[in-house]
Amino acid sequence: MVRNTAKAIIEYDNKLLFIKKKLDKVGIYYTLPGGGQESGETIEDTILRECNEELNIKAKIKELVCVREYISNNHEYSFLVKQVHAIEFIFHCSFEVEDKITHLQNDVAQIGFEWLDISTIIESLKQDSEINDLKFPQTLKDFLKEYYISRRIEPYSKFRF
Repeated sequence: MVRNTAKAIIEYDNKLLFIKKKLDKVGIYYTLPGGGQESGETIEDTILRECNEELNIKAKIKELVCVREYISNNHEYSFLVKQVHAIEFIFHCSFEVEDKITHLQNDVAQIGFEWLDISTIIESLKQDSEINDLKFPQTLKDFLKEYYISRRIEPYSKFRF
């Protein structure tokens, strides 16, 4: 079954907000805030709800950045999560700076959140190295390179056109 998910790019003060997760077989890694669409919910409502649940913020959608397909069997964590097929809607979002960021409802494996410096991320991506031992799933690394460096977003696919 294909599932829709929504992800948020939230920037503030030259930093990017990530959900910090930990799994025994992977260690600590970072993902964009977001999650799966519930029945009867618009995709816009999904990202607003997920930002509220994971970060306790009232996000505001600025724009839809891209729509990408994700098939877990094609990626490095397929040994953990098999049979996931999702259409991801990635939004650029903002929030009220006065909001106190906390997490109301932990997502699977979520241990917190972290602001990471965008220039540090970009420099590390250009060098194709880990960011001070920070780990990102390959699909997220690819997306960050495309969004911040090349400004051309490719589909999640093992095939490049």
